[in-house]
Amino acid sequence: MMKKLGAIALTATMMLSLIGCSKKNFDGNYTADVDLSQYMGTVMKDAMESAVGTSDYEWTGTLVVPYKLELSEGEYTLTVDAEATSDNFKAYMEENIEPFMTSVFENEIASEPSLEGMTIDEVLEAAGYSSIWETMGYESKEDFIADYMTEFEVSDFEEEETGEYEIDGDSITLKGVETVGEDGEEGEGWVLTYEDGNLTGVLDLSEFDIDEDTDITFVLDAE
Repeated sequence: MMKKLGAIALTATMMLSLIGCSKKNFDGNYTADVDLSQYMGTVMKDAMESAVGTSDYEWTGTLVVPYKLELSEGEYTLTVDAEATSDNFKAYMEENIEPFMTSVFENEIASEPSLEGMTIDEVLEAAGYSSIWETMGYESKEDFIADYMTEFEVSDFEEEETGEYEIDGDSITLKGVETVGEDGEEGEGWVLTYEDGNLTGVLDLSEFDIDEDTDITFVLDAE
C-alpha cells in the first residue's frame, strides 16, 4: 500500500511539474515603434491653420514614438523614449513646415486680387521681407522650429509604468495600465497577445489627444 501511495504521490508531483513547465515564459526586453504620422498630420495641419491660415499641403513623413517593455519574473516596466520622440517630432517639423507655410502664402496671394500674378518672393520683397519667416518675427525656419519646440513638452512623453503581469495561455495582462474599452469605459489591465514571437495589442492614444486606437507590436530583442 505504501508503495502504491508513493507511486501516486510521485506521479502527481511529476504532473504538477509538467504543468508548471508548460506555462509560457515571456521574460525579456521588447521594443515597439508606434507610427503617429497618420494622425499627427491632421492634428498639426489643423493646429497650424488655426494660427497662420489655410493650406492645401498634406503633411508627409513619419513621426515615430519608441516604446520599451521589460518583463522579468512576473514584473514589467513600460517606458517611452522621450528624447527620441522629441527628436523625431523636430525632424517631422523640419520636413513639413516650409512647404506648409509656402502653401499658406500661396493661398493668401490667390485670395487677394491686387497681388494677382505675383510670386511669393515678389510679394515679400514689396513688403520689405526677405523670407516667409521674417513676416512672423523669425530670422529663419530653424528659429521658427526652435521656438515651436519650446511648446513641445518632452516631459509629456516621459512615461514609465511598472507593476506585475499575469500570464493566461498565449496572452499576458499588464496590471495597473489604464485602458479604454470599445464602449468608452476606462479600466485597468492591458492585454498583450503572443504572436510569432512578439507581443501584440491595441494602444490607447488619448494621451496624444487622438481618439482612435492603433495596433502595437512589441518585438523581442535578440540576445
